Amino acid sequence: MQTATHSEGLVVWTEPKALDEAKSLFASYAPRFQTVPCDVRTAPGKTQVSVLYLSSPEEDAAVESTLATLRNCKVSTLLVYTPHHSADFAFRVGTMVGRQKFAKAEWAFNWPHLRQLLKARNIRAHARPKGDEKSTFELQNARRRLGLSQEQLANALNVTARTLQNWEAGKGTSQMHKKTRDLRELLSRIDDYVVAPKEKEWLSSPLEAFAGRTPRQLIADGRIRDLVVEFDRLREGQPV
Repeated sequence: MQTATHSEGLVVWTEPKALDEAKSLFASYAPRFQTVPCDVRTAPGKTQVSVLYLSSPEEDAAVESTLATLRNCKVSTLLVYTPHHSADFAFRVGTMVGRQKFAKAEWAFNWPHLRQLLKARNIRAHARPKGDEKSTFELQNARRRLGLSQEQLANALNVTARTLQNWEAGKGTSQMHKKTRDLRELLSRIDDYVVAPKEKEWLSSPLEAFAGRTPRQLIADGRIRDLVVEFDRLREGQPV
């Protein structure tokens, strides 16, 4: 199967109030965007993959109506993205998706998980220009994702805690791109090989290859490159 193109592969459905947010979030995929509710006659019709982006909790009736519209538009492969919502809301949405009887439907609760689901369906983001990458890396988000304190990540990057604080505040970042190269590579490997819902569990699980130390401990000890190398060694095997 060839990689899907802009117009053929991905449609992101969202509410009008969240359209600008969705365009920013999904920009690297260059999808088509469709607001809901919409007239079935003007909808894009059958596509390879549709993402329903629920940026804020909605009333069940509104979600049901949206899902019915997508089903009437012959959407078959549907990914429901519900970031920052409660487990109860996600469960209710899953139940509603089941009632609509989509041929293929899954849902994601965070961005890495959604990226994995899209990649599994041959929907891939377009590479950012190198100059863009320097300004888009969110160091604070990366630190929180890994469950590290500022002191721990500063040690991992071999910088002072004050330097890290400045970088997170967007100050004095001329060396940040160089110093975070291994960290960015590690996060990329995690996105590719660690199943997103299990990421926190993996970070705190002992690794046999490192004498029972956990990935979080290894990162805090400055052994980020060791983890990257281990991922590369397992590249041809099964996900971690």
